[in-house]
Amino acid sequence: MKAGIYYGVSNVAVEDRAVPEVGDKDVLVKVRRAGICGSDTGSWLHGGLRYGVFSGMVEGHEMVGEVAKMGPSASSDFHVGDIVWVDPSKARRVGKLAADVCGTFAEYVLVEDARQDYNLFLLDKNIDLDAAALIEPLAVGTQGALALDPKPDENVVVLGAGTIGLCAAAGLVNHGIKNVVVVDRNEWKLEIARKIGAQTVNSREENVADRLCDIFGEFVDTETHMEHIYPELGAALQKIMDSGIANVGAKRPNVQLYVDCAGAQELLQMAFKLCVNNTRYSIVSVYSDPVPVPGSIFMSQAKVCGSAGYTLPVIHEVIDHITNERTPIKDIITAKYSLDEFPKAMEHAAVKSYKNIKVLLDMDR
Repeated sequence: MKAGIYYGVSNVAVEDRAVPEVGDKDVLVKVRRAGICGSDTGSWLHGGLRYGVFSGMVEGHEMVGEVAKMGPSASSDFHVGDIVWVDPSKARRVGKLAADVCGTFAEYVLVEDARQDYNLFLLDKNIDLDAAALIEPLAVGTQGALALDPKPDENVVVLGAGTIGLCAAAGLVNHGIKNVVVVDRNEWKLEIARKIGAQTVNSREENVADRLCDIFGEFVDTETHMEHIYPELGAALQKIMDSGIANVGAKRPNVQLYVDCAGAQELLQMAFKLCVNNTRYSIVSVYSDPVPVPGSIFMSQAKVCGSAGYTLPVIHEVIDHITNERTPIKDIITAKYSLDEFPKAMEHAAVKSYKNIKVLLDMDR
């Protein structure tokens, strides 16, 4: 079979590799579409060490395909020709350690000890294959968006309009959250966010705090009465605010949840400084450097939660989302290439000047 192989920074190739051998309970899946993820482009740009991708490995973990071959004792839930999604974190017996090298940039991928609703999920036979290739990133974004249980009438801000940020926004809209805003610097990305159903703030052109106040209104602190402040306390309070320990009396938007998908330290710190009583922060982005946390987080009793991967309920919600086209999430697909064009596809996905969000490998080409 043909396979996309990682060798190092800016160095990938298409080579012939042996089709994986199918064990007793395994299922061999013919890949129909495969998505290029940020971890794949990160490896191409910076090296694979932090992503667990090493020279000579078959890359890829986002895909949709069809059952091609089954082991003698494989689950009777599956049949040759079924359209399926593979959970890359469980495709191999070793688990999530091999998630980023599940091997979906190839004509075939092996699912070891395949089980329905565990590592292999049956899809509608008429599902849009391009959209179905987005199940994995949409699940990551939806998991992050829902990790701190947003309510329908709460005000939610998504930081970043890349693949995961747009997936988080779509997950919120699909979940019935009415007031969603996406913040990003690129207007062409924000246009997709608006199509998905979110309002937007362009951080390059607008003051984010002021614009969020325009959209959601200012937070009213019912426990603080600034009209009764006396001069000595006012002077002391100003010093406290200047130090960053607290933001009492500052103009802040009425936002209950921030979902960080941008990976921009400056933007996250700004969101931290805008915290109000019990603001929640779901951190989906990966930071290689420590992020300073202001004292206002402590004073407001904010909740900060990391989010990685996805749960079974989220997977099912996402499959329903895509099957029934509940949002136009497919609009994040900006380019498609054949497997033979894998090196070109990786470059176009990784280099910002090409203006791509999600690049797919179409194995049917």
